[in-house]
Amino acid sequence: MNKRIIVSVVAIIIIAVLAYVGIVSPSSETQVIKIGVVAPLTGGGAAYGATLAKGVELAVADLVGKSTKYTYEVIVEDDTTNQATAASAANKLIAIDKVKAIITTTSSTGNAVKNIAEKAGVIHVCDCTDVTIGNVPYNFTNGMTPVDEVPVWLGEAQRRGVKTIAVLEQVHPGIKVITDEMVRIIPQYGIKIVYRDAFDGNVRDFKTIVSKAKASKPDLYYIGAFPPSLDIISKQFIDEGVKNLSTTALFAASPEPKLYEGLWYSDSMLADPTFADVFAQKNPTLRFNVRAAPYGYDIFNMLVQSFEKEGDAVTNFKAITAYDGKAGKVTKTPESSNFHTKASIWTIKDGKGVQI
Repeated sequence: MNKRIIVSVVAIIIIAVLAYVGIVSPSSETQVIKIGVVAPLTGGGAAYGATLAKGVELAVADLVGKSTKYTYEVIVEDDTTNQATAASAANKLIAIDKVKAIITTTSSTGNAVKNIAEKAGVIHVCDCTDVTIGNVPYNFTNGMTPVDEVPVWLGEAQRRGVKTIAVLEQVHPGIKVITDEMVRIIPQYGIKIVYRDAFDGNVRDFKTIVSKAKASKPDLYYIGAFPPSLDIISKQFIDEGVKNLSTTALFAASPEPKLYEGLWYSDSMLADPTFADVFAQKNPTLRFNVRAAPYGYDIFNMLVQSFEKEGDAVTNFKAITAYDGKAGKVTKTPESSNFHTKASIWTIKDGKGVQI
């Protein structure tokens, strides 16, 4: 399944993900720049992928009426948070659709696409935490990195009087870089990890892990997992009377956010609250995710900026060291391929994420 969005200064045509409703060819006088999006529209990562795609869609709509050198077409592919599917989608976008850039979200997808993009000489920007994906000149990350987020999470835990934590993590590259950073700097906050365990994403019975974690008697349990594992292990903790749970962003990805009512977690900082309002108006049935929609909007516009400038788009994108967008100000050093943004503390209130 895919979605095509054809943009010109006078028209926008959006073709839905589930079925084509019509295609209008751009003027032959205007060169078309195709940008691919590989994201989980379904499956455990849909909270990120679906909202990232809609963030890109909003950016496309905002190009209407603006004078641009090129016409921009966006093609969205559903990777279902599966690396093989993501790789297949990237190959199709490059070989058949002839895209000039690919946007991905989640570290799993980004890792599946990076070598393909590098070999093809296509710009690849991943909204994810695994900075090893960033590899100049073609691969970049623009999302909340562990060095941005983990100190904020640990600082909040320290502020709340936490002295010991248990770390439960799904085997996943994006989660591992977060927990590795946590292990590296946690002594600075006077906090000790008293239990740590990793589990495969296919595990559904966490009784043994829950029992061992409880035996360590931590002040706080860090749960690093994507749905459905996130909700399954959390429910098993809650059934055992454990409610002092926290995470980095993942509560906001759950299809059952009320399960985490009143719990705190770290996530991206929303610099422009009106963007969330516009998103809700345009997508009333889709829950806004601050980790995805603003980044999709900003990454698309950063790519357009790079293509519109004179010279090579890859060189232009690499040269970006600061950008003020919906996700706030993103920055990077000239030699780096990883952008940085500020983190914030959130809580679930009435089933929705609220920035504290």
